[in-house]
Amino acid sequence: MKFTRIAENLIEEAMREGAFDNLPGAGKPLPPIPEGDFMEHFAARLMKEAGTLPPEVTLKKEILADTKAAAALPAGEERDEALRLLNEKRLKLSMMMERR
Repeated sequence: MKFTRIAENLIEEAMREGAFDNLPGAGKPLPPIPEGDFMEHFAARLMKEAGTLPPEVTLKKEILADTKAAAALPAGEERDEALRLLNEKRLKLSMMMERR
């Protein structure tokens, strides 16, 4: 038996048993899928539902926080090191964005 037929049989059985009755959003249209790459939209939706952020967004937030922290440091070796690490993160973000 083909996988699609097995899936259809399981869905029909679940429908007969009422597994799909009273689901949230029943009778309402599905939200529209934005134009563009379906897989990107799907991945973004999964991350949103899981409460996670894309790596680029996480890195941008780190860069913003590190920029503020570096600005508060007095001139010297510690600040120089913080700026060096900040530049590494900026380069990494730039490379991540180029791949998209």
